[in-house]
Amino acid sequence: MTLLIGTDTGLYRVAEIPFEKEDAEQVLDCGVVTAVKTFDHHRGVFVASSEGAFRSADGGETWTDLGVPLGDRFWHAGQSEVWSILGTSDGALYAGTNDPYIYRSVDDGETWSELKGFRDLPSRGHWESPIDPHYARLRALESVPGRPERLIAGVEAGGIHLSDDGGRTWTDRRDTIVDDVHQVLPISEDVWLATTGYLDHNLENLGLGHAVGEGGLYRTVDAGDSWTRLDGGNDFSYIRRVFVHDGTVFFCGGEEAPPAWVNDEHESALFESTNFGRDFERVSYPGEPHEVIETWDVYEGAVICGSGLFDVPDARDDVEGRIMRRDDDGTYRTVGHLSSNVSRIKAL
Repeated sequence: MTLLIGTDTGLYRVAEIPFEKEDAEQVLDCGVVTAVKTFDHHRGVFVASSEGAFRSADGGETWTDLGVPLGDRFWHAGQSEVWSILGTSDGALYAGTNDPYIYRSVDDGETWSELKGFRDLPSRGHWESPIDPHYARLRALESVPGRPERLIAGVEAGGIHLSDDGGRTWTDRRDTIVDDVHQVLPISEDVWLATTGYLDHNLENLGLGHAVGEGGLYRTVDAGDSWTRLDGGNDFSYIRRVFVHDGTVFFCGGEEAPPAWVNDEHESALFESTNFGRDFERVSYPGEPHEVIETWDVYEGAVICGSGLFDVPDARDDVEGRIMRRDDDGTYRTVGHLSSNVSRIKAL
């Protein structure tokens, strides 16, 4: 079984796990990988990255640039970036960039058009990211199970917004959840999970933004009309991603926002819930307390995950990207290393 591994330095592939570092083959030189996904109604595997969006129809052997418009908008890397990608059951493809913009293709990625209705959201003028020059990022782009025309967009930082017509028009829902949205995970038509960090852009301008944030893991049971925080009282509330498998909910959180992750004083923690968030148990994992787990998948029936230190000012020489496997008894063990942070994994 092949495993694709997205890192800060491109996409890698290994033929099996466990593996040695030298066994990992770089198959796509695309900068920072922000998404690796497959979709039931679209052929191949899709990658979003700081250098564009790509697709492979042969398990990662060769890749085609999908030509998502990047433009020449200034960003910290000098250009726009693709942060999310989505394929829906009606055959459409969507891509989300920073600033942020959403593009749609109805011809299998041959051409793209901007969904300009996303520009009309009333709260757009308040969206912001923590990285200069403070352009927001469309981190989350999802469709609702059974309703391909209903889209969910999560903005870092800018809240969650909904469309009921394939992205032509949008409803501003920034009032329903905290600003810094990292992921939205639809479980059913009405039940979704969302992971958040914290960035209050008004207080950030005063140098206080991250200090007063809440973050956390949230759940809606009414299709985004209201949200309830599941991890109340959790000190590790800066959460990038959540994963659900076989009745267990997994997430890893940090005590503070990423700039602090590089410090020895910072800690992160991994949690599991077997009752869909009524209770969470902290569990041990390799790389704690500094490495943050940001991605999960299932490999030959077992839960696997990847970790690193993300968005830190200066990379630590003593921290590599790590792949872990969860054994049947709940123990996590290292099954491979890479030279840079592991941000996304996908088993094929």
